[in-house]
Amino acid sequence: MDYYCSAKFTELQVHIQSRLLYNCCYAKPERISVEWLEKNPGRLFHTATMLQDRKLMLENKSCESCYWGCYKYEEKGLQSHRKKQNKTYIDNIHSPIKQLGLSISNDCNLTCAYCGPEWSSAWSRDITKNKNYVVQGKEFYQNNMPLLWSKLKQKTRTYESKFFQLIIKEISLAKHLEGLAILGGEPLLHNNLFDILKHVNHIPKITITTGLGISADRLTNILQKLKKLNLSIEFKVSGETTGPYYEFLRYGNKWNEFCDKVKMISDNGFHLHFQSVLTNITLLDFHNFYNKFAQDYEIKKDIVNDRPFFNTYVLDDESKKSFLSHCEQNKISKNIIKEKPSNIEIKSLANFINEFSKRRKIDLSFLPKNFTEWYNQEFN
Repeated sequence: MDYYCSAKFTELQVHIQSRLLYNCCYAKPERISVEWLEKNPGRLFHTATMLQDRKLMLENKSCESCYWGCYKYEEKGLQSHRKKQNKTYIDNIHSPIKQLGLSISNDCNLTCAYCGPEWSSAWSRDITKNKNYVVQGKEFYQNNMPLLWSKLKQKTRTYESKFFQLIIKEISLAKHLEGLAILGGEPLLHNNLFDILKHVNHIPKITITTGLGISADRLTNILQKLKKLNLSIEFKVSGETTGPYYEFLRYGNKWNEFCDKVKMISDNGFHLHFQSVLTNITLLDFHNFYNKFAQDYEIKKDIVNDRPFFNTYVLDDESKKSFLSHCEQNKISKNIIKEKPSNIEIKSLANFINEFSKRRKIDLSFLPKNFTEWYNQEFN
């Protein structure tokens, strides 16, 4: 097996609230010391852990931080994120950062089904109020970060923090940056979005990742302000299903309002593309999303990578057969459903869906009967 990946030598994602660094967005994170960063300006992309991981890759050895994000899928014959990377070979462990993702905060109005409190304050409120989910016999989201973050004001968590100011300094020192992705939570909710943008005019391409979980009025105001900036900005919009499927997976948003906001971004002259997360439930309706948007927009796809019960192959046979009739048209490999789900994965799926919908009073009648009967039968 070839363990090398060029993303490890070019990409970094920073989660401001938790001070977590992801050397590629699929890698296991490390927490950085503010004191260390103060003493080592310009070294954000060259911590001891990152340098060691790159050294292992150059020796074609397994890198632990990449196992759960990529290697484990390849062991099952599935496509991983790293297989989509640029094949350029980089042999310098001190190579400069090229792509930076900056997660401003976890402020978000949505509780997308495959998200969690680390990336959504709405998820934090759910866990704080209703406690953890239990899947695969274990508690899910079992840490105290949701409660901690919910008590911190937005500015304290990000813009006024020492770590945030150090990150801004790191961005100014990163002279080889080719792209910056502004992430959330929902970055369009953050009041200091434009304070960040004033520091990035040396970066050729800025991408704002959004679930569009904001009001139409707020979006209109933001778009008008963005148009006045001398920046190359595009939107990466999260979405993959339609109607009730969309409103389940992207809970907190309405399908018709989502479509209106997509049109609003385009009408204001901004380029956008979709980032679709492929889960088992996504596959039940993705063909409708693809048929609606593929002619006008690029649709990029990622397979869910940290929710075993949402794996694309955790489907009943009839649903798999239905998916196969659409996969070629939608440019999705049929290999993503070839594995057989385990009983634990099926039971965990039933547990999570039933608990998720119960907390939000969601009517699940939109799901195919063969699918719901299958996972509930296995659950019981």
